[in-house]
Amino acid sequence: MPDLSDTPAAIEALYREVVLEHYRNPRNRAPLAHATAEALVVNPVCGDQVRVEVELAGGRIADVSARARGCSIAVAAGSVMTELVRGLDAEQARALGDVAGRVSRGEATDPAIDARLRAFARVAALPSRQRCATLAWEALAEALAQA
Repeated sequence: MPDLSDTPAAIEALYREVVLEHYRNPRNRAPLAHATAEALVVNPVCGDQVRVEVELAGGRIADVSARARGCSIAVAAGSVMTELVRGLDAEQARALGDVAGRVSRGEATDPAIDARLRAFARVAALPSRQRCATLAWEALAEALAQA
């Protein structure tokens, strides 16, 4: 179990455990057979891009896919996002995306936040990479707005 404190060493260890693992082994990348909506978001600064597809059923995210091309942070964030939003309604998913944004800007380190999101707190020290951590969440919000 990772250390859930917000010390720099704990955040670094969590980053290595979560972000690097999701980069090396991204989850939920296959295109969806029955997507309700999709969106592509590109970061013009670095060229990273994330395509998110969602399948909604009963007002909830029944399935989700994120295909990211770019840096380890963008790929890992897409993978983590897909694990966290399945089963949520659009409002809950957007709220979680807001938390992800605050974490990546260093504004939220509450131990109650899922460790997979807290791992992105290290990105706060890298202002040019903060958007990489939120691209998948932006694409999800766009896809949900279309649905």
